Amino acid sequence: MEMQDGTLSEADLLSLAAAADRRSAHPLAKAVVNYAARMKIDVPEPEQYEQLQARGVKATVCGRTVLVGNASLLREAGVPLSDAIEKGGQTPVHVAVDGKFAGVILIADTLRPGAREALAKLRATGVKRMVMVTGDNEATARTIAKELGVDEVRANLMPQDKVAAIAELQKQGHRVAMVGDGINDAPALARADVGIAMGGGGTQAALEAADIALMKDDLAKIVSARAIARRAYRTIQENIFVGVGVVHVLGITAALMGWIGPIQAAILHLGPDVLVFLNSAKLLRVRIQDV
Repeated sequence: MEMQDGTLSEADLLSLAAAADRRSAHPLAKAVVNYAARMKIDVPEPEQYEQLQARGVKATVCGRTVLVGNASLLREAGVPLSDAIEKGGQTPVHVAVDGKFAGVILIADTLRPGAREALAKLRATGVKRMVMVTGDNEATARTIAKELGVDEVRANLMPQDKVAAIAELQKQGHRVAMVGDGINDAPALARADVGIAMGGGGTQAALEAADIALMKDDLAKIVSARAIARRAYRTIQENIFVGVGVVHVLGITAALMGWIGPIQAAILHLGPDVLVFLNSAKLLRVRIQDV
């Protein structure tokens, strides 16, 4: 935590910031509130609260106007701020009180357990390009991306910028799967060819916008979901081949040539239906191993 000289104490700053953030579902806000609780700092209830999309929050706490969020939030409110504080691997949460810059809370980003291994397995199964699209600052995003082995980083993005990034990839001929969990990810999840919401800690907006909702915050489940989808798609292809190939091609041809009669044609028509059923039933026995 970095303080502005001559202003609030660290405890007071954290108390006001946590009070402003306590109604927010954003992961950074939760981190601030949880840290205040661990430090046993009193966190009052805000009198007024406003969530500012992709920027942070504005609240009135004990009669004081508190802004908690990124540097853009403070600048838009006219708070003097020469440079945004950035440190590799840490996300800065800027705090202003009564129109004055009060300090920065630095939150260290940690990788999800098994995240690097999960992305490596996705790449091994045919995923050609991995892009990180985030509202975080450039330094933090690149630090995390390097640890994960991500191909490309696009940082400091607003929700509409994430949508534009996905649209750009689609115009290049890519089929895009978007993974997200926040309200700022919802438009991009809806725009992607496949939207995947991390359900365990995801917002309702993200869950509703996505095509797939994972009940655990485990990236390995994406590998499992992809494997299940590919197996199901292959089964559909096999069923179409059997149904169309046998009945419509071989069966009709045989009937027209007089090689089979009505009874044989009925049996031939029923046979592929049974084969399709048995082939589909194989999916019940499929066990997809997690990474």
